[in-house]
Amino acid sequence: MGCSTTLAVLSFNTFLALTTLPPYIVAKASVLISCVKPLNPLSCRRRAVTNTTCLCWRLLWNLCCWIGLEVDGLREFRQSLGASGKPAVIVSNHLSFLDTLLLVPLTPLRRVADVKMFVSSHLTKIPVLRTIIGVMGHVVVPFKPGNRLGSFELDRELMAVRQQELEDHVRAGGIAAWFPEGQMNTGDPREVATFRAGGFALPVRVDVEIWCAAFTGNSDCWPRSAKAGGRPSRIRGKIFKLCDSSWAAVAKEAGGPGAQDEKQASMFLANHAHDLVQRAVSELAAEAPAGAPVDPLRQSLLQ
Repeated sequence: MGCSTTLAVLSFNTFLALTTLPPYIVAKASVLISCVKPLNPLSCRRRAVTNTTCLCWRLLWNLCCWIGLEVDGLREFRQSLGASGKPAVIVSNHLSFLDTLLLVPLTPLRRVADVKMFVSSHLTKIPVLRTIIGVMGHVVVPFKPGNRLGSFELDRELMAVRQQELEDHVRAGGIAAWFPEGQMNTGDPREVATFRAGGFALPVRVDVEIWCAAFTGNSDCWPRSAKAGGRPSRIRGKIFKLCDSSWAAVAKEAGGPGAQDEKQASMFLANHAHDLVQRAVSELAAEAPAGAPVDPLRQSLLQ
């Protein structure tokens, strides 16, 4: 890395540490209080940690002026998420560790505390993040112990329990979010890997809004193999609604297989979401010119 890139990475990680400290303090206080008053799914302490994280990470992106950030559809997403009165799910392509640092602050503050995400178990090994994730109540993906390096074999029995936990959350009016590729993209970032159909059983069982997020440039800012991110780069994103009703989307009248066949309906939704995200990624990649990053949308992130 050159001097300017090194300075950018050092600055980004300094700002990341500083903006993650307040949520950690709130989360740690919540853990201590839980010794007297246990946390529950609707606890105001959970909401306080999530909202603090959202606001602090919005500040992070406003401080990092060397990273260009443009997100199409952000205003509609913030105004319309949950407007149908149904629960919702959010799915996104997965390029980098940076993806979660983007999705949390982009989510509307009024609903961000309602989101439960599938998170990788390796994040729970990072002390500060472990505390924040635990208080937020996110669902940890259970990989089998002793997996070979690069292996992502799941503990299927425990995964079924975790999926039911997420489904119960959505049935209660919450929002679920995950990366249906199952792991970070290891190939061409412009090519979205296959979406695993298993997670899409949730919107087949529960009638929900489905929102999709597509990103390019995340892996330029924080490469998959790098321990630290923050390189000067241009990140382009698009957030759009796939449907107001997942049941209507899979109905035979709409060209789907019908919700009666859960496996076929799950595959239909997974493939449909994948194709739309791939189209968005291709369009964003084609629009992004070479050269220095553009001015980011600072004001929109602070709203």
